[in-house]
Amino acid sequence: MAKISYDKMAKLFKRLETSYSAGIGLLAAYQKERTIGSPQDRLQANRIVQALKNGEALASAMRSVEGYFPELAVAVVQAGETGGRLEESFRRLAKHYRDLVAFRNKFLMSIAWPAFELVACVGIFGLLILVMHYVMVNIGGLKESIDWFGMGSTTGNFLLYLSVMTVIFGTIALVIAGAKLGWFGTLPMKIARRVPILGKTIESLALSRLAWTMSVAENAGMDALENARLALSATENYYYKALQPKICDSLRSGETFYRSYKTTESFPQDFLDYVDVGETAGELAETMDRASHDYQQKAEVNMKILGTIGFVIMFGFVAIIIGGSVILLAKKLYIDPINNLANGL
Repeated sequence: MAKISYDKMAKLFKRLETSYSAGIGLLAAYQKERTIGSPQDRLQANRIVQALKNGEALASAMRSVEGYFPELAVAVVQAGETGGRLEESFRRLAKHYRDLVAFRNKFLMSIAWPAFELVACVGIFGLLILVMHYVMVNIGGLKESIDWFGMGSTTGNFLLYLSVMTVIFGTIALVIAGAKLGWFGTLPMKIARRVPILGKTIESLALSRLAWTMSVAENAGMDALENARLALSATENYYYKALQPKICDSLRSGETFYRSYKTTESFPQDFLDYVDVGETAGELAETMDRASHDYQQKAEVNMKILGTIGFVIMFGFVAIIIGGSVILLAKKLYIDPINNLANGL
């Protein structure tokens, strides 16, 4: 099942916050959602309304449409329901996803033009293989076209090029999807954490969500085990989700959040310091809320840097494709004929 987009979630939770703060019941507020959005959105809204009519909590109803809502949204709604702060949960979720949309759009805008050039160059070079055959054989009257990759025919060269491009871009897409869905376990995150800027960006985004959910859960009066479970799930990062059994076992044995997180050796020291200070001062909710904002700001700074790097990399790919095309074309049209003539003489 396709997940609801961040943009739609921002608008959904904003509508729910407005209705709920105006005194409209949760069931009545969600019934309006059955007339909004795509057929898929309306279908899922109808399923949630039916669950609410059957007496289920909203978080339980959201979880029943498995795969539609991200775990972060479900976790925060559950924490709000438990602590009687559902309106605050709606407000924070609306702001969170609105910020994510703005964040994502800025990054995409920074690499949009070079990405377009990359795709255009890949497409133009593919067309060049076909067009040169028509120009040289049909118009130029030559017996044969350029044998670009030694396949012996224009069709063979084009199919080889198409296959290679499909494999390259398909592999990139598969790796990204697999890392997100946990196909490769914790390996991608272990590798990413060693990559400058990229690793810190992914880590900061995950820790921001973790700290934020801890703050909401603590305010809701949830016990430590449920707090940790929800917070780790809310990271939407398989690397941190995999730590759940070890951390929960430590908490069951009576250890603090600080000791439980520290023993995994998977969290940076500054995050552990936030947790330690919050627990020691008895202000875990307030401290983790500050930590969430701090990590979000770090992620935003790093994303700007990544946007610039992405821009440069895209232009590099474009330059390689254009340069390679020019060199290969010059070799086939000028250098090879001259060499053949010299060998004949």
